[in-house]
Amino acid sequence: MKSKSIMRHQAPLGYLVHEVARLIKRRFEDEAKSHGLTLAQWRALGQVATNDCITQREIADSMDADPMTVSGILDRLEKRGLIERYPDPSDSRAKLARLTPSGEELFQTARKVGLDMYENAISGLSASERKALQAGLEKMRANLSGQQAELEEV
Repeated sequence: MKSKSIMRHQAPLGYLVHEVARLIKRRFEDEAKSHGLTLAQWRALGQVATNDCITQREIADSMDADPMTVSGILDRLEKRGLIERYPDPSDSRAKLARLTPSGEELFQTARKVGLDMYENAISGLSASERKALQAGLEKMRANLSGQQAELEEV
């Protein structure tokens, strides 16, 4: 059994990535709550805003969520007048979603909150440090995505 001090020295990057992601998530949850939304609703709203003619299935995939769960999330967003759903002209079984003007307004607020949070999180980093951090995280994501693809092939 390894001691805690050895574990901290062997995996500090993974721990830091997790902690930063947790803190960002918590901030977004708090902000979403201040607008009467859950984090999942906030994320779904963002997916609809940034993807024209997106299906419920695509929203679920992008959120790594069950399609039935996303259907309920979209029901609540629709009831609040933030999105509207309409039949997919190329697939009668699918529904597409788009923002309403109220949804667009809330999305713009969310975008500003996200950018402000991001700027706050990276304040004090030089341009080269920011670039290196982004490149490193993108490489880690690619490595892990490739690893996941390999596991799914087995």
